[in-house]
Amino acid sequence: MRVRGKLEDAQTIVVKVGTKVLLEADGGIAEDVFRQIANSIAWLQRNGRRVLLVSSGAVGLGARSLGVSPSLVSVCAAAGQSVLTSLYYRAFGQVGISIAQLLVSDDDFRATKRRQKLLQTLEHLTELGVIPILNENDAITHTHATQPRIISDNDMLASMVAKAVDADLLVILTDVDGIYDACPDQADASVIPEITGAYVLEHATPISEFGRGGIQAKLKAALHAAEKHQVVAVIANGRTPDVLQKIIGGHQIGTLIAPMEVK
Repeated sequence: MRVRGKLEDAQTIVVKVGTKVLLEADGGIAEDVFRQIANSIAWLQRNGRRVLLVSSGAVGLGARSLGVSPSLVSVCAAAGQSVLTSLYYRAFGQVGISIAQLLVSDDDFRATKRRQKLLQTLEHLTELGVIPILNENDAITHTHATQPRIISDNDMLASMVAKAVDADLLVILTDVDGIYDACPDQADASVIPEITGAYVLEHATPISEFGRGGIQAKLKAALHAAEKHQVVAVIANGRTPDVLQKIIGGHQIGTLIAPMEVK
């Protein structure tokens, strides 16, 4: 059976949403996208899936709210997190779903007791039908130091969450249609439908303006989930209507990254 054909069996799904999915090119809030994401996750939940959401956007929203540069990460994150949560609260409220905000750091995965408490909280929330929305606690943890970090960005956080909750599928939603074999601006560029095993990261397309990771980090996180944790991942365009339903339905959409064992 083809890998995409197995996605309909995924029971625990981690969805990561990038900043550029949630903000328009002019910096405005894409409220219709928030509603679309909430509707799609509600559909997954109604169909018996356990869903956890990792969302960027706080820094971009904070920069917009304060009228400052997004390079002031800690300040923008502190100001933007409440805005991000309120937008999700409104969108999910329209489909009758409660949400919960969790800001996490490396220590929540390194320290055994904190990791256990995080997993216990996530389990209780999902049992209650609540959608956990996780984000790195950038207001506290952001640093320019070169010391190794577990969570380099929210894409890697999503991979770590997928591993921690034993997810069947990681979906990374961004502002392009997947991983391209060349710069998307080139006329002959096309989306790579499926990647298994190692891949040369230099083939990834340029870094995004507001998000710290860009498509390169998304590919790295997807490969991390697939190769290290045996989690199937899909990188797709978060602006595509019913994107989550189409992924679960096995449609040829985005770039699927799978461990060799799944093949």
